[in-house]
Amino acid sequence: MARLLFTFLLFLYALPGIASDSTEVWLLVPNQKQQLRMAIAQYEQLKDSVWYTFPNNLLLRPGDTSRYTAHLRANLLLTGDLTGPDSTENSSHYTRQLATALVRFQARHALKADSIVGPRTLAALNVPPLQRLRQLQNSLYRWEAFSRDLPQPYLIVNIPDYTLRLIDRNSVLLHLRTIVGKPNLPTIVNHTQLHTIVFNPYWYIPNSIASKEILPILKRNPGYLAKRDMELFRHTALGGWQKISPWSVDWSTVTAANFNYRIVQVTGQYNELGHLKFLFHTRVSQYLHDTNDKHLFASEKRAFSHGCIRLQHPEELALYLLQERSGMSEQRIEKVIATDKDEYYIRLKKPVPLIIVYLTAWADEFSVIQFREDIYGYDKSEVVRLEQ
Repeated sequence: MARLLFTFLLFLYALPGIASDSTEVWLLVPNQKQQLRMAIAQYEQLKDSVWYTFPNNLLLRPGDTSRYTAHLRANLLLTGDLTGPDSTENSSHYTRQLATALVRFQARHALKADSIVGPRTLAALNVPPLQRLRQLQNSLYRWEAFSRDLPQPYLIVNIPDYTLRLIDRNSVLLHLRTIVGKPNLPTIVNHTQLHTIVFNPYWYIPNSIASKEILPILKRNPGYLAKRDMELFRHTALGGWQKISPWSVDWSTVTAANFNYRIVQVTGQYNELGHLKFLFHTRVSQYLHDTNDKHLFASEKRAFSHGCIRLQHPEELALYLLQERSGMSEQRIEKVIATDKDEYYIRLKKPVPLIIVYLTAWADEFSVIQFREDIYGYDKSEVVRLEQ
């Protein structure tokens, strides 16, 4: 298995990647609902407490002196991040003990745990307990909706946490960073099955992207398509598609409204889907896929896509699925991995349940309540788009 994994990684990536995140088991806490209910009770009390907010331009580092230090101390005492009495509780000095408490707060909110009160930490501190209560209540409702009788193994993507986890035999086997849809192009909540792996996929560019984002470029430079390994097709009278040169089109007459073309990006270094694509049942054009642009995975906030879910290390997921769900021998798997065929489809013998959820609050394996930013505003509207 180790040799096979090395072969796969070597084939897909010439340079070593970043290791997958640690495999904590936050979704396997057996008393998750009980923990959420306890947190709801806690925040029911906190919602009437004095909660201090901070100016957006505030910057605090350990050792600083500020009149806002007392407010920070009071908030962190309420949330339980400051667990003991601060020896300088009436001081304006930002102590080491208070810095340690802020690091706990930052870790629970997936922020850089640097003890610095900066823009993103300020945004989290300025969320009042009533809003956190709403997050907890909504997450409990959503948890109950998808957690009944989950067969193992299963894949779970938590959109606000920007993660995918593979759960099997009550263990987290994979924990991958993800990039999800922008707020105006959200990834859709879904309970479905992943059924197919595509090696070396083509990208059939959606008309909305082609007409709104690529068309303005073509008006300036029709040669753009060739530079990006893209091909242009025209819709024919018989209902098919005919490959044409982008130089044969008078782009000055083409608008988003009358755009009657298809753009396809073939396999290559510029392919937006990278080397792998994973298909699941859905009524919208969304899927899991690799990417040729890895640097965005270093960002804390990763809502950058047009709705699809990008995976930081998709080769790890593909290897597991081939070994455990394809019914193939190891020799056959090695041949599949080594293929240079374009658009090479592998249908899984045993599809894997895939749950795409929107949880902005949960209890981790240490019974610590985690919060994430409500990137799509679902907690405010109390509406979640769900595909059945």
